Amino acid sequence: MGETEILADFIARANYEDLPKNVIKDAKERIGNAIACGLGGRKTLEGDLLIDIMKEMKGHPEATVIGDKTKLSFMQAAQVNRVLMHMMDYDDDLTNICHMSIVLIPVALAIGERIQASGKDIINAFVLGCEVVTHLREALDPSIEAFYKTFERVDAGLQFGVTAVAGKLLRLTGGQIADAFGLTGFMKASRVTRPDWAKRGMPRWMKITGGDITIPGIHAVLLAQKGFPGDRAILDQGRNWEASVGSDRYDASKLITNLGKEYGILKIGYKFYSACRYTSTTLDAVAAIVSENQIKPEDVKEVIVKVQRLVSENFAIYEPEYMIQAQFSIPYVVTMVLMGEPTGPNWFREDLLKNPRVRELQHRVKLVEDPVATKTFYPGYKTPSTVEIVMQDGRHFSKSVEYPKGEPENPFTRQDHIDKLTNMASWLGMKQSQIDELIHTLDRLDKLNQISDLMRLLVA
Repeated sequence: MGETEILADFIARANYEDLPKNVIKDAKERIGNAIACGLGGRKTLEGDLLIDIMKEMKGHPEATVIGDKTKLSFMQAAQVNRVLMHMMDYDDDLTNICHMSIVLIPVALAIGERIQASGKDIINAFVLGCEVVTHLREALDPSIEAFYKTFERVDAGLQFGVTAVAGKLLRLTGGQIADAFGLTGFMKASRVTRPDWAKRGMPRWMKITGGDITIPGIHAVLLAQKGFPGDRAILDQGRNWEASVGSDRYDASKLITNLGKEYGILKIGYKFYSACRYTSTTLDAVAAIVSENQIKPEDVKEVIVKVQRLVSENFAIYEPEYMIQAQFSIPYVVTMVLMGEPTGPNWFREDLLKNPRVRELQHRVKLVEDPVATKTFYPGYKTPSTVEIVMQDGRHFSKSVEYPKGEPENPFTRQDHIDKLTNMASWLGMKQSQIDELIHTLDRLDKLNQISDLMRLLVA
């Protein structure tokens, strides 16, 4: 067997009972974090529009939309919940793989409702999906030249994680999962790798179309389940799949190295702020300076942010017009921290986005490149930030942060998880009694006989 079939066979044979306790605990926390993000994303224009479109399309009502009484077909629910979980840009994130959990978890929950899967089934499938993606990204390992010029840094490989999750829940054999991998590889939607609009801020359509990444993997699994053949060697060395995502030094042996021994899910960090991960070190530095020195925003003359080149060139966005643009605007999110505004949906209220005082404060924030940070960004994917705040009275305060709150080196506490879920559920309008029951149910997710016992709690 080649690497693709070995990987597929591992997915088919892996059992929940094989998972270490720390991996199970971690998976439950990630599912709770994704749900929190989805609850926050439900009260958005994009969420309303997408749900309305799905209602018009109609379908068998079998899976829950997070934060909504609507039930859709499992395929529609996977798409919608993936978008809702992504809207706040508040999800967990691995340094070299963006937004993995909020692609895989909506698929697991939607299919799980359809087939009445247990909590253990959901946890196992999600962990295995993470294994596929993390191993594939290790195998891709582009050179520094390809990384900056051709490599698809955000989405490369995520669709194969969807295939693994869906294939495991639908109990495909190793051969069928290998077929599904082959079909997924040929069904991947193309994507602009280096968009011209990045420096102007992300466009409004960026996230509402994001649910589409769930489609290829699910379709491929349904085809393979019916006996339709696929290329069982698509990810093998020499087959050149890696060219489709712009990698130039693929090593397929890494696909199958330490499977079931070292779990990639444990390397994923969380976001403490509702904004692009590349802003987190800067925001931690600003928050620390403000807290330690009781700084008031009106007393600030200038904020100088020293970061690696990708950030300094693409995140200097002033006066963002809408939420997604603001999530990639360091001047805006720094202003939110200076003003003491609670993170989450609150940051993107229309009155804050258009507030003259907020807009004036943004222009006191300046981004400059830190050449040392630029050199260390790849392959380590570190995004350190040094912030200097200059006061009107001439005082200077400086802080450097390498690992922001939420990274494995600076981990979330249990209370951080509870606070995040509580804040997002409260924003949506849930009562505290329901929030408490939701937290309790997530804690015992591995004891649930049917995932529907969790999903019923996601409607305010």
